[in-house]
Amino acid sequence: MGEKIRAARKAGGVTLLQLAERSGVSLASLSKAERGLIALSYEKFLAVSQALALDLTDLFHKPSGKGVRERMVVDRVNEAVIYKADRYLYGMLATEWPQKKMTPMYGKVEPGKPVNTADFSRHAGEEFIFVISGSLTMQFENGESRTLHAHDSIYFDSGLGHHYLCASADAVEILVVCVNESNEPGTALAEPRPWTPSNKSPNS
Repeated sequence: MGEKIRAARKAGGVTLLQLAERSGVSLASLSKAERGLIALSYEKFLAVSQALALDLTDLFHKPSGKGVRERMVVDRVNEAVIYKADRYLYGMLATEWPQKKMTPMYGKVEPGKPVNTADFSRHAGEEFIFVISGSLTMQFENGESRTLHAHDSIYFDSGLGHHYLCASADAVEILVVCVNESNEPGTALAEPRPWTPSNKSPNS
């Protein structure tokens, strides 16, 4: 994945420093990611893809050999593009559909705590999570948390910092759908909206 980021960056004539400034991802993290030393989280991948004027899944794209977009894309079992980072496994879905308005993913969260509990995930837009099996605790930076069990779901403003925590003995499996704030690839990542009681959602 680091090689894909480097190739896209060089193809656009963008230096590492420029990419760091545009994406908000530190120069050190980008350098390590390009060399395969660390795995970036979803929101950092999103920021990098937007800074490079790409659809997020361009970085995960499986060449189909087709010159035009189909009217539907089917992903079979075990065909997802898998990416691992820390306690997470992402299975990127519908990677052959360019310029998506939604980013659907299969996810697996392993037991354990975040490396840095103060480093919440946050990105512009909205997020939907459906628990397939196991139990998931969503912990938010405003101090609230919600524990979800199989077939429970949650929809929230993803600008509100959040952690995914496995609340079961074994890994929890989830379906995640993220919608970018702008729905336009290549636009700057919007600043997260500060959480206030007035924009609090019913499930947050």
